Amino acid sequence: MAASGPGPPGDGVVRSSALSFLAQAQGLGTGESSNSQEAEQAAAQADRLVPAGLKALCDACSELYPDQPNPLQVTTRLKYWLGGEDPLDYISMYWHPGVPEEQVPPHWHYVSFGLSDLHGDGRVHPVPGTDRSQPSGYGLELTFRLALPAAGAPPLWPAALLQALARYIFSTGNKFVSGDHVSWHAPLDASASRVRHLLVADDARLRPTDTPYGRVSFLQLVGCTGRELRAAQRSSGFEVLKLLQEDPSCGGSWLVTQVSRRTSARKVRVARQIRSPAHLAGVSARVTALPWTPSKEQDTGSLSPRVEQQIKDTLKRGLSSMSDRPTEVSGHMSTDSFEMSSIEKALPEIPELMQGSWRGEERVEYLEGVHLIMNPEAASLLPLAIDGRVLHDRHFTWRDGARAVTVLSPRVAGAFANDRKPYGSKGDWLQILLSPELAKLVSSSVAPLSRLADDSESDEDDTAPAPSLPLTLAWPEHGLKISVLYDQQLL
Repeated sequence: MAASGPGPPGDGVVRSSALSFLAQAQGLGTGESSNSQEAEQAAAQADRLVPAGLKALCDACSELYPDQPNPLQVTTRLKYWLGGEDPLDYISMYWHPGVPEEQVPPHWHYVSFGLSDLHGDGRVHPVPGTDRSQPSGYGLELTFRLALPAAGAPPLWPAALLQALARYIFSTGNKFVSGDHVSWHAPLDASASRVRHLLVADDARLRPTDTPYGRVSFLQLVGCTGRELRAAQRSSGFEVLKLLQEDPSCGGSWLVTQVSRRTSARKVRVARQIRSPAHLAGVSARVTALPWTPSKEQDTGSLSPRVEQQIKDTLKRGLSSMSDRPTEVSGHMSTDSFEMSSIEKALPEIPELMQGSWRGEERVEYLEGVHLIMNPEAASLLPLAIDGRVLHDRHFTWRDGARAVTVLSPRVAGAFANDRKPYGSKGDWLQILLSPELAKLVSSSVAPLSRLADDSESDEDDTAPAPSLPLTLAWPEHGLKISVLYDQQLL
């Protein structure tokens, strides 16, 4: 990536950019030049050189920042359609002085350009149709607001963060929606910050925009702590976003990320027991499964060398089919937004609703037993999946690239797993149907796994240590085994 925009001489900053040219052309076209012919020529040249999709997004930003027609900008040296690795053509950075009366601090506003269709000629996204109400490209752009006390040079790590998330979207097709979360498992700014994850909200000021190639929404990434992430997983991302807005130390109503804060929002609480249905219906995480025949394998609570090799071989086969997944994201990020993210989209009336790899003529293979293998993050959500979903007659899905594992209740309609054959595999999708009896057994055994969640703030009323890994839980009479391994053991 290279920076562009205003900067001191000798700083390596490229001053000419698409936005600076667009700003000059717009200025000529609004009376800053007395030569109308020159203005028309400049406007025509802008139309030729500045893609129409990009111009529409720039116009939306200019309405918010009319005094910054040529903002600081990060751009790719080698464009994505020419073989580059970064799908975002540009990331613009706008300075905002804050709104004290709304407790909005001074901050830099980062805006991406490239997840939507900027060009309309098929070089990145499919050629758009004539219906402009349809999404442009992925139908979204990402934004980020970073609190800083003065308008110095903006840090570039938020731009790298947006590029990593864009690579994830391009490589998996999993789009974010407002209310999602992203488990990042590292300080966003590579410091000792407790802000280690992200929530997804509608941008506080940039509204959905119609472009010549379709509609674009702006989704704002909001930094959050481990406790806030767990609260979002167990309740609702929208509820946690509301609590962040109400806490003055958390960025105010515009959800400006404060990486320096040391504590979570004041009213955020993580319920130790899940009594009501959970909103979260699925995540992207490291998970795989093997057929298991209990009578042929003595359960010792640990993995035999044969099974360990099976796990490695299975994962390698899966990873080889996902060789284009971004290394910055693989293994340490999950979201609750993907094709089959809710019960309404995933399971009922499968013939009408299942699309792509989730539908087809593949034969259903029923298994005598299943050995489920997960990394700590995936396993930490087992209590939520069982107590917050299955025991409320709902489903929960872990998706790892092309693979997916769904646990569900017998009362979920449309599943191919059933009471007589509870373990069904169709292509890369495994369904595990848990009877009420088995669900309660699993619930009591997996409860401690919630402590595997990465959380830099420990709950005062829960001082029990996290379980030691690797570990294996088994219910041989039901043909079910679950192993939890460190990420490096899954490679």
